[in-house]
Amino acid sequence: MREYLTEQHKLRIAEAHNGLSIRPDVREKISVKMTGRKLPDETRRKMSEARKGRTLTAEHKQKLSEALKKYHRKLKSI
Repeated sequence: MREYLTEQHKLRIAEAHNGLSIRPDVREKISVKMTGRKLPDETRRKMSEARKGRTLTAEHKQKLSEALKKYHRKLKSI
């Protein structure tokens, strides 16, 4: 956060926002706005570095596989 916020102020902000959720219509607007957004190369590199070395469980790999198959079947039907 900003440098001028004290730790106490940051905690109060966090407590005020705890448990709040974004309305579905607002979430949709954010989704539309962010779709197709190009990230800077530096950001992409940092994201890549953060993910390196992580291992996925067999269950997670299976779920990813099923999701991709479903996605590709949907694309073929279009």
